[in-house]
Amino acid sequence: MWVARLATMSLVAAAGCNLYFGDGDDEDAGTAVDGDVVPPIDAGVVDGGDGGASFPRPTAPTRASSRVNGVWVDQGAADWSCLNTPSSDQPSTGTIQLGGRVIDFQSGAGVGAAAIVAYSPSTSTGVGMATSSSGAASRGDYAMALQMLPSTSTRYTFVTSAQGYTGTYLLDQYVPPAATASRDLVTISDATMTSLPAFIGLTRTPNSALVIGDIVDCQGRAVSNAVALATRTRSQLDQVAGALSFYFSAGATSLPVRANQAAVSNLDGRFMILDVPPIASGFAVQILGYRTQAELSAGTLTQLAQLWSPAQPGTAVTAVWPPRRN
Repeated sequence: MWVARLATMSLVAAAGCNLYFGDGDDEDAGTAVDGDVVPPIDAGVVDGGDGGASFPRPTAPTRASSRVNGVWVDQGAADWSCLNTPSSDQPSTGTIQLGGRVIDFQSGAGVGAAAIVAYSPSTSTGVGMATSSSGAASRGDYAMALQMLPSTSTRYTFVTSAQGYTGTYLLDQYVPPAATASRDLVTISDATMTSLPAFIGLTRTPNSALVIGDIVDCQGRAVSNAVALATRTRSQLDQVAGALSFYFSAGATSLPVRANQAAVSNLDGRFMILDVPPIASGFAVQILGYRTQAELSAGTLTQLAQLWSPAQPGTAVTAVWPPRRN
């Protein structure tokens, strides 16, 4: 079975690997990214000016769905009421004793001897390290002292690596200030990195990065009728050459399908981006869609979510893409 939701986890890159990729604050202010100056984000609307970017436009407004008794059920229009509103994140106040399990993305089984590093994305500062247990009864269990974040960050990036597993980044993880917290961390195996592209008849380009994500609305429900794009900046549709987006089937065992079967996100809101080439400064994954019938009629796409990601060779990236907040 496939783990239903990606809400936690990721890797330890090889020594000397450049892990810095920023967390959005600097780039939104106009920092140079891969040779481009990123303009400040406005209200999040992407209209015109896309230079004829090549991707399928949705043919309906976004919808929300939830899994009920193992089946994805439509719940009506997606809720974007929190889009571009102030974040509710609280600043880091001290050390958190974090525990949980490192688990396999495909099977949900515990992964032993997995090295884990927690980072502050805005500064690339390490704020925690641990290794998961290899014991029979405690396989995958870990515990770490998660240090206080600098004032430039409210969210963590986790990075994991293990024998037989691809180095995996888990982006944009909010751990509320508290003495203790629990979080399972999903990691992606080498076998899964090979099999996911094979389901759609493709072979992943060696040393490229792969992204697997879930699109959710303000209520945390899966979002259909949205598109996911890899771009070189945060607010322009300058797509990363060669990066290919696919969406999952939303079946009992949800798997990626060919573009002619799902050109936009399905009921489960899950997507995959293949063959992201190495980019030293990273890249953005933008989620676009029409919030209303009026936006669809006007052809005005809205940027619903966006996270900045590393693009290290041969790695995986996972996250939940929530609505964009200020």
